[in-house]
Amino acid sequence: MDNIRITRAETADIAAIADLFTESFLESVLHHCGGRLPKPLAMQDVFTLVYAAEPEAALIAKDAAGRLIGYCFAPVRIPRLWLKAITGGHLVKWAWRWLSGQYGFGLHPVKVIILNKLAFLRSAAAPGKAANARILSIAVAADARGQGIASALMSEADRYFRANQVQRVRLEVRPDNYPAIKVYKKLGYYPGGTTYDSQGPWLIMFKEISGNGVNKPC
Repeated sequence: MDNIRITRAETADIAAIADLFTESFLESVLHHCGGRLPKPLAMQDVFTLVYAAEPEAALIAKDAAGRLIGYCFAPVRIPRLWLKAITGGHLVKWAWRWLSGQYGFGLHPVKVIILNKLAFLRSAAAPGKAANARILSIAVAADARGQGIASALMSEADRYFRANQVQRVRLEVRPDNYPAIKVYKKLGYYPGGTTYDSQGPWLIMFKEISGNGVNKPC
């Protein structure tokens, strides 16, 4: 970790973040996009929105050569994300680029993505499943894993949460992603149920942020 720098992302980092997401979650990307890779612009547009909604929540890790080797989006203002999508013109832009073939996939993937997003929204609103912050997405390059980068990114996210008086954080992880679950448990996250999308189950995990008068349930 001596030569790795954790910092806030900048607009210029979005393309590299999108590439790392695609590399790290290739099976999921292929599933959502009808079995083939979308054009890079599709993922870049998604992360452009996430970044624009809350730039302070976008954390990255770079190595000594300046290569992006990890990222973590840890928003505390989730409603702002949806508001930005509507008022910032992102939905209109996405629709135009999709219809004009700039994303490289057809109608079926759009249906899958919308249904999955609705399922997550229902899960987030379910009794006992709400949180006022999220680990929305986190990934580390394959050749940089095992160096504590994910832990460092999430520790920086914790500082951001505390600065914003967050009480509870939520994330989702595939239940067979044992390395990630091990890291999350070490950082204080605990299982809190299951949700599902078209690809299968997700384990919901929570963390109560200490120092805000909230304790982890027994």
